[in-house]
Amino acid sequence: MKRYITKLVLFLFPLTCVLPVVFVIDFFKINGFQDYYSTQKVGLNREMITTKTFNFYREKEKYDSFIFGSSRSNAFKIKEWKPHLNLNSRGFHFDASGEGIWGISKKVQYIFEAGDTIRNALIIIDRELLAQTEINKGHLFIPMPCVSKSSNVEYYYSFFRASLSPKFLIAYCDYYLFGKYRDYMGFLIRNNHYPKSKANSINCDVWYGEDVAIKNDSAGYYQELIEKGIFVEPSLIEPIKCNVTDKEVELLTNIKEVFNKHKTNYKIVISPIYDQIPLEKEQLELLYKIFGERNIYNFSGKNKYTQTIHNYYETSHYRPHVASEIMDIIYQCDIK
Repeated sequence: MKRYITKLVLFLFPLTCVLPVVFVIDFFKINGFQDYYSTQKVGLNREMITTKTFNFYREKEKYDSFIFGSSRSNAFKIKEWKPHLNLNSRGFHFDASGEGIWGISKKVQYIFEAGDTIRNALIIIDRELLAQTEINKGHLFIPMPCVSKSSNVEYYYSFFRASLSPKFLIAYCDYYLFGKYRDYMGFLIRNNHYPKSKANSINCDVWYGEDVAIKNDSAGYYQELIEKGIFVEPSLIEPIKCNVTDKEVELLTNIKEVFNKHKTNYKIVISPIYDQIPLEKEQLELLYKIFGERNIYNFSGKNKYTQTIHNYYETSHYRPHVASEIMDIIYQCDIK
């Protein structure tokens, strides 16, 4: 027994030394509520940012209108959405990196359980998002336990493990010493190639520095990506079949039930993805059945938005002018 205790102490001693250091440095800004973007060096968990911001300001701001979706939803801005809503509406962008329908369902339920109202909702979806029906893993994607109802230990351990990853520590030291982003860093370190990104700390809208680069030199921006082989011809992209699952039906139904309780004015936009792959027929029919055809706006597949690279930052994310046009289309018949 004594030998066992000795081994246990020897094993835990380095851990007890490392834990306080990791906590103080707080690489991923998980301690308390912070200014997440002004001094950002590493890739942060966007879901953590939006959740903590919502929790911090919800009583003061009284948000009642929400944009839900993955990072693709960031093309939609609260400022551009507000003219389509009632004058006193208070908007909030409740997105997450790699968001799935599981995450959106949990956020809708979380707002409901907090006693807040969802007066308006704009849900930005795509084939991949609908297929994501389980909790996301990894420090950049894992949701906060208050939303997910999952383990606090698992949540914080994700960040602790990421803090001790050799790849992360090498990338962090490299960036800290030389201030230069390198391709091997991936999402571990914030890419400062386009440094003029900014964020609204109240409603969580973000604006990407790429828009400044495109405005200054559109031809150069896209030529660089073409030379890197980023923009592959859509016809060469092989679609992956996305079958409707019972879990997907359950999650969509849960969202609709909350909307019914709040008498929510909602719109669901199927994103115009560069790959020009249309939403599965079965998925579209399911959305029609649960939410009503008049509330679904399908911009997937081949259309005027997906036929030019100038509507995209790269092949995954479309730009704000596209989102602005889409909002004009979907709200044009609404009576204020």
